[in-house]
Amino acid sequence: MKPLRSLPRRLAAALLPEPQLRVLRTFWHRSQALDPRRLWLRRAFRRLNAGAAPDEIVLRPGLRLAIDSQAREPFEWFCFRSPEMVAELDGFLSRVEGRRRLLDVGACHGLFSLAFTQGRPEAEALAVEPSPLAWDVLEANVRRNADARVTPLRAAVGAEPGVLRMRFSWHHLEASPESTDDPDTISIPLRTLDDIREEQMFRPDVMKVDVEGYEIFALRGARRILGEDRPLLFLEAHPRRLQELGGSMKELWDLLAGAGYRALDLHGSPVGAGAFATQDSISRFYFLPGTAPKRRT
Repeated sequence: MKPLRSLPRRLAAALLPEPQLRVLRTFWHRSQALDPRRLWLRRAFRRLNAGAAPDEIVLRPGLRLAIDSQAREPFEWFCFRSPEMVAELDGFLSRVEGRRRLLDVGACHGLFSLAFTQGRPEAEALAVEPSPLAWDVLEANVRRNADARVTPLRAAVGAEPGVLRMRFSWHHLEASPESTDDPDTISIPLRTLDDIREEQMFRPDVMKVDVEGYEIFALRGARRILGEDRPLLFLEAHPRRLQELGGSMKELWDLLAGAGYRALDLHGSPVGAGAFATQDSISRFYFLPGTAPKRRT
């Protein structure tokens, strides 16, 4: 499970000065553009979008969205720019068939919520996003796709209500470590997913969590969702950011395993506790609910 390329990257970061690192990163990104998988995906994407309007994108056959111009490149990562993200969206679409309520935590521009609901009048999504930059694009995308039953909700989520200091990373907002005195952070009201569930009267059967390293804290505030609703969980884990914020992959595993969930990788292969705990780069997993553990009396 651990990517082999992570060790050379860490060695390069430790041994090379920043100017040489920038040259190396540029070379690496350009070489990735020549990846045969990306070239094939790009050709397929262009054929699929040959008749699309300038403000449209066809994500997959039969899945056409009207989008704000700022969402085009981010959505393209799930179409051809990243084979792993292509596999992520493909796996999501195949696994949510027959499910009706998506809780999209860290919705960004709303791709997963829109893909989940478009052309499915029985489906609805609650798209939770704290970033004002991403929020503007999310709202614009929802307005452009009137048939998609997506409710945007601007909120940051954590283990308990309060206030969270956050910093921008592109359009995303990510939690700032308490020990960091960063003048560019902003304060965002913090809510729990369980409270949002009750307020919105929304019982998800699918939940997607992509919160830039804050996943363990977000899920600590979703214990009723995990224990009672038992949704299929799509999780993007950020091990280094999680550690920076005082958590660990082992704690994240223990939380979900304790709730009766088991993990699969993007290809559907089982993932064990050891493999999960030793991840050191951004990784994506499906967590499937089993029998809910009995509550202690």
